[in-house]
Amino acid sequence: MRFRSTDVVCLPSSRVNAHERAMTADLLVEMLREAQPAERARVARRLCALSDIPNVLARLLLRDGIEIARPLIEEATLSDADLLGCIREGGPDHRKLVARRREVSEVVSEVLVDLGPLTVVEQLLKNAGARLSQTALEAAVAASRSHAPLTALLLKRPELRPSQAYVMFWWAEPEERRQVLTRFAVSREVLQDAAGDVFPMAAAEGWSD
Repeated sequence: MRFRSTDVVCLPSSRVNAHERAMTADLLVEMLREAQPAERARVARRLCALSDIPNVLARLLLRDGIEIARPLIEEATLSDADLLGCIREGGPDHRKLVARRREVSEVVSEVLVDLGPLTVVEQLLKNAGARLSQTALEAAVAASRSHAPLTALLLKRPELRPSQAYVMFWWAEPEERRQVLTRFAVSREVLQDAAGDVFPMAAAEGWSD
């Protein structure tokens, strides 16, 4: 019965109308609440092929254990609302998978950076398909002061602004400092002027490698 209901939900719109699909999805949700994890995982895998997963099913399964939610997070077409619910109510493993998705919107990226942990932020920065807002970048730049691996990852992001790179310069490793100088063509004089705002004594004495 459970899987016949899944079959109905997965039928094309030419064979089942929106009302019938919604009613069947509601019934399936109630069944899945009492189902074994293996049964819920099977339904989640079936739903991955749908371009428009009923919201009630997405909400239930995306918040489930990671092995149940995994195929949906990795493969399914999901709205930002679906993903935000998943990362806010799921665990770190859910967030890592969201951070690796082929495409991650700015809105989702901001919440991932905000909620962390930092291993999630690392995954997000490695993802070329993720779009990062300036709010997310500023938060990641601030975190890089105490979590060194973020600095190198941030320097590879196309969204990074010169001002953000200059901030990281002061705690970056020598090779990362060279990257800042090369990418943003920062002169010694510019860095000394910038240092005057943050480290007055450093500017007075002159900066050196």
